[in-house]
Amino acid sequence: MKSGVTLKDISRALNISTTTVHRAITGKTGISDSLREKILETADQMGYKLNYAASSIKRATRYVAAILPEDNGLYFDYIWRGFRAMAKEAEGLNIAIEEFICHDERHQYELLKQVADAGYEKYSGVVTLSYTRDIKVLMQLQRLVAQKIDVIVIDDELKEPEGLYCIPPNERAVGRVAAELTAMITPDHGTVLVSAGRTDSKIHQRKLQSFCEYLNMRKRSLNVQVVEGYYKCSSEEDRSCMEMAKAIERYPDITACYTLNARDNELMIKIAKEAGIIDRISIIGTDLSEISAQMLKNGELKAIINQGAYMKGFRGLEILVEHIIKHMDPPKRIDCPIDIVLQGNLSFYENSNGCK
Repeated sequence: MKSGVTLKDISRALNISTTTVHRAITGKTGISDSLREKILETADQMGYKLNYAASSIKRATRYVAAILPEDNGLYFDYIWRGFRAMAKEAEGLNIAIEEFICHDERHQYELLKQVADAGYEKYSGVVTLSYTRDIKVLMQLQRLVAQKIDVIVIDDELKEPEGLYCIPPNERAVGRVAAELTAMITPDHGTVLVSAGRTDSKIHQRKLQSFCEYLNMRKRSLNVQVVEGYYKCSSEEDRSCMEMAKAIERYPDITACYTLNARDNELMIKIAKEAGIIDRISIIGTDLSEISAQMLKNGELKAIINQGAYMKGFRGLEILVEHIIKHMDPPKRIDCPIDIVLQGNLSFYENSNGCK
């Protein structure tokens, strides 16, 4: 690779002005997409490297808004950890991060509207999620896209409105992975208990459906029983505990439990301990965190299905930075890996997922 390549070298190679080359490389308007692509390709072939940190000093500050929930050290908190880790890497690129914690879908709508009202003059990008595809939320996403504000939607794959970039939950694959692991570690007969997740979440319901269908295909002789889960307050937690306790009492042949969401990991362990069956069943948990990692170390969880929360937050902001600063077009769908975390490989995931 050649070193010391300048804009003038590229302009001479293409017989165009250095101003045109500068417009292409810095993402400025005034040239066609085909010419920009040709210039960028030539610059890459010649070994030209733009100092993004230096060029950012001359550019106005770009603002990125993150609108996401928190959940006390569970799934969404690890999305935040990944997002903030990438934010540190982006320091010096003249990008300002504004964090908005949404408490529910209505609050998310209000925050999205606030950002959309401020418009492109203030914001270049948004990282958010979709709870249940509420029409009012989707309308605000449409407003953002219409203003040419880049929008990354974590944990959904929205076809409408057009122009969104999505990091899908891959819920059907998650359900299959959990079912395949369950089939491998359980005997041919017995009952498998599954916590249901949010009843108003299409993602949770598709994950549950995928789990049941796949396990039925692999081990039809197993009895799969679904119990209510995903508590948001103490009264709902009490109800979930009662449902799990009733199921354990009703089915003494339980061999395994799968908690479909991170909130139910601790709950399922608690009920299994109270019933005196914790040592003879295998509990498969969901989402790696400091809390679930400790459960795995204690032997309370047999395995954790990690849905990549940390990586989703990291990639969401990384894609925005690459597009805003480096003018790299992101794919419409960005996949993050699904992992099975065991005691033997836990240390690797702790180090790479913000658990330490």
